[in-house]
Amino acid sequence: MDIKTIQKELSKNKWDAYIITRNNMFLGQDILPTENKILELCGFTGSSGTLIIFKDKNYLLVDGRYEIQAAQETDPSAINVVCTTDSTATWLQKNTTTPLTIAYDPWCHSINETDYWNRTLKQHHFIEDTKQILGPRISSNQSDIFEHDIEFAGLSVDEKISYITNFIQENKLDGYFLCEPDSVSWLLNLRSHTLPNTPILRAFSFISKNGEISLFTTNFNTIEKELSAYKGQNIGISTHSTPKQIHSIFKKLKIWTTPLQNPIQKWKSIKNAVELQGFKNAHLRDAIALCSFLYWFENNWQGQTELSIVEKLYSLRKQNKYFQGNSFETIAGFAANGAIVHYQPSTQTNQKLQSGSVLLLDSGAQYLDATTDVTRTIAVGHIENQQIIDSFTQVLKSHIAVATAKFPQGTSGNTIDALARQQLWQFGKEYKHGTGHGVGCFLNVHEGPFSISSSRNQSPLEAGQITSIEPGYYVENQYGIRIENLAYICQDNNPNFPNPMLKFEPLTLVPIDKRLINKYLLTKQELLWLNEYHQTVFRHLNQVLPAEMQSWLSEACAPI
Repeated sequence: MDIKTIQKELSKNKWDAYIITRNNMFLGQDILPTENKILELCGFTGSSGTLIIFKDKNYLLVDGRYEIQAAQETDPSAINVVCTTDSTATWLQKNTTTPLTIAYDPWCHSINETDYWNRTLKQHHFIEDTKQILGPRISSNQSDIFEHDIEFAGLSVDEKISYITNFIQENKLDGYFLCEPDSVSWLLNLRSHTLPNTPILRAFSFISKNGEISLFTTNFNTIEKELSAYKGQNIGISTHSTPKQIHSIFKKLKIWTTPLQNPIQKWKSIKNAVELQGFKNAHLRDAIALCSFLYWFENNWQGQTELSIVEKLYSLRKQNKYFQGNSFETIAGFAANGAIVHYQPSTQTNQKLQSGSVLLLDSGAQYLDATTDVTRTIAVGHIENQQIIDSFTQVLKSHIAVATAKFPQGTSGNTIDALARQQLWQFGKEYKHGTGHGVGCFLNVHEGPFSISSSRNQSPLEAGQITSIEPGYYVENQYGIRIENLAYICQDNNPNFPNPMLKFEPLTLVPIDKRLINKYLLTKQELLWLNEYHQTVFRHLNQVLPAEMQSWLSEACAPI
């Protein structure tokens, strides 16, 4: 399939445009490379984007994370890359003047999104491509399904099903149709190796008010038959995550639907005691691998490349207990490549390391007991560029502003996000990605419902949630800087506070490169946090690292 073939289909069907999303029917979840129609059509490898094909021109809409990458990976004579914060609907509203007939695959867009198009873009006519001219959106490959043991999950399937049936009954429903695979995986304590870095079971599920479960993996043609008995009854759905095609099936069956946010997204974001302990255990093992890498790197960086760095880190991580694989493809960007926010080295882009710049290393692992995600920006040789050192220190200030925050119950992530950005704004700097995201327990490395970002996400931060803290700064064609820890949110039991407050406690236990810090840009409070963080790292790791690494750790964690 290529763009010219689709443009011929536009003429054949009397369509003016076709909207193509990276999604398949599992909206917002990871996909296999062979399922990525945007990659197939234009070469863009990023995890988010929308391709709009017209009869004579094509636009790829991306956010700030992919501004540089999209331009590098696509042919400018065929694709107009647009970096925007606008939704697809807003962009169409701003950039189309005459009425158009626009087609889309109803399996790949949510009820919310398509309803919004029809409501706000009334000059256009949106057509469901029921023939699916792009071909299958899901691989037919079989994959194993396995149980996530209660030793790691902390709650049994029966307990979790009782949560959802109580929710169904409280809302006077006859059932709930669940379209988010990470929620299905959590509910049924099931995982799969279908995706290389994300162990979710890719499935829809219907839960009746009596706790009966129907599971749909690739057998979507059975949905209509399975639910035909519910004619005239009321089923709950999340209009944000349910494909438009599912809604059409319900209408055909004359099933009433009630829009209700999927409650599992919140339940699974708040880790139970077993899961939280698993995160602590996994991060200790992960820190051993990361520190072993940093120790090796200090003496062996000469002659290394970005790809050899990726291979070395993987070889150290895979020695860990419960290791199942990476939680995403490792980002190892040296110098200018580090300025590409989600850069992943390839044989075409692989850079050899040289003294005088920095390596941005963003990586994570999937363990049976937790998921990790950590970024360290590392000095390669001697850094003479004062701009790099000052920028690193300013990003560190931004990180500390979040890490030390105290905030009341009900605070949303965009409030915390502003604390981070303010530290960079005072130096005239900014970054085009979020400050933090939720993390699943042996699930998606990015999960909701909350985020720490400038978006309008109003889901509150709550005790028990796991989040990243990852401000950054990037100078195109020069360098990139990001400092990321995972942290859990907990109560701040300060008896002097008149109101209960929440705070962040770090899970990541990896030294921050002091060679890149201008201590004169840090306040006393910031220095105190840094030194206390390094004391915590040293306390946890000193007795578990090999003897030959202990002097290195002592120096890496020594106070400034």
